[in-house]
Amino acid sequence: MYQIENNAGRVIASDTQKSVKAVDQALMSLAHLCASIVEVSEASQLPITAAQSALDNVGASLTGIISTRSSVGEATRDLLKLKRQSTLETVAVGCPPDYKATGHISAPATAEA
Repeated sequence: MYQIENNAGRVIASDTQKSVKAVDQALMSLAHLCASIVEVSEASQLPITAAQSALDNVGASLTGIISTRSSVGEATRDLLKLKRQSTLETVAVGCPPDYKATGHISAPATAEA
């Protein structure tokens, strides 16, 4: 069993939470930027090709941050495995799954018959 101090576990948990939140915020910001490019292009009546390069680059960045999010998720799972194999096993320090996601999804509207 690994001997990990409680305070060290709390630091890792806090940094993990901050990292997940930062990646999710970056993902949402890039998604909004993609939508804004399309909206502004349409409102300005730009030809479809005028902003395509910018949209392509932001889209590539969005793909990259989605990949980063997956990597952070894997790292979080690895950290949880270490926690379970350590003296922190019985200490709730705020790591996922204890950590709740910062975003939310609204329930879809249902049609009434």
